[in-house]
Amino acid sequence: MNTILLVQLTSTTAVAEFARDFIGDNDRETLIVIGINTKSAINFISIASIGSLNATVATPREIFKTAIIRNCSRIILAHNHPSYDISPSQADIDFTNRIEKAGELVGIELLDHVIVSPTNHFSFLANDFLNNGGISHE
Repeated sequence: MNTILLVQLTSTTAVAEFARDFIGDNDRETLIVIGINTKSAINFISIASIGSLNATVATPREIFKTAIIRNCSRIILAHNHPSYDISPSQADIDFTNRIEKAGELVGIELLDHVIVSPTNHFSFLANDFLNNGGISHE
């Protein structure tokens, strides 16, 4: 078994550190989906989109495809901001809301969406943009 799948993501800090290691220093915005099982362990990691310097595009279909196939009950989204400015854009906020609503329809909870840079992070959950309590706000 791949050792990355043994990692448990139980706090926003753990999610941010994991995402930062995975995509934090990419030179283009990269969006990943992390599928989570009922024990808060990683079921899969998928790159959903690689964009430009300041944007990436993905649809709910791309976000939830692997999560449905792999029987995940929850997902975490993460993307990087190569500019080092981790403030969410209006497009980031709208996208997160859309994915949260789509997850409610398919029965897969969006636990968090984290924006990372090599030095910092922003958590939609920790900043009260999401309506769940699946992981802690460390």
